[in-house]
Amino acid sequence: MISHELPLMPIGPDEKRWLAEITGDDETFVLKRDFQPELKPGVWQIFDGWYQIHGQFPGISPFEKEYVIVQDGHMMRHLDFRYMINELPKIKAYEEQRKHRLIYQITTILDEIVAEAPYEGVEEALLEQKEAMSMVETSSELLNGLAILLKQKDQMIKRFKNYYDQSDLNEWQ
Repeated sequence: MISHELPLMPIGPDEKRWLAEITGDDETFVLKRDFQPELKPGVWQIFDGWYQIHGQFPGISPFEKEYVIVQDGHMMRHLDFRYMINELPKIKAYEEQRKHRLIYQITTILDEIVAEAPYEGVEEALLEQKEAMSMVETSSELLNGLAILLKQKDQMIKRFKNYYDQSDLNEWQ
């Protein structure tokens, strides 16, 4: 699965930066945007798909709420709103690939947690989480899970380590 890290600097009077994947249609805004979580401050992971980007990438012209398509790891820029509307059937048909990609992203993070906190209980609990992902109906639900996981990953590792390290100490007393 091809992905790239996309570092963005804030631009405009609002000093904002963001990456939103276009995932379908929306009653209010016509195009449904799922705002992607940051991997780390100012850095997003971008895969094949349809996006709207706002921010400055070093060395190129700014993305000012710009529509783009990423295919086979290559980005096509400066697409207009009408073009994106015409792409809606393809965007909607891409839902299963989007879900597959998000499951891959979540699984990668869960594996990182197990590697940092290699306890049997952690491995079992996170295996259950992996299995439960197959029952999620939409990519938006998986995206919410990914965002929470990215925010809480370090805290989860710390809690698991503290819990299991305390359990080990109690066994020896």
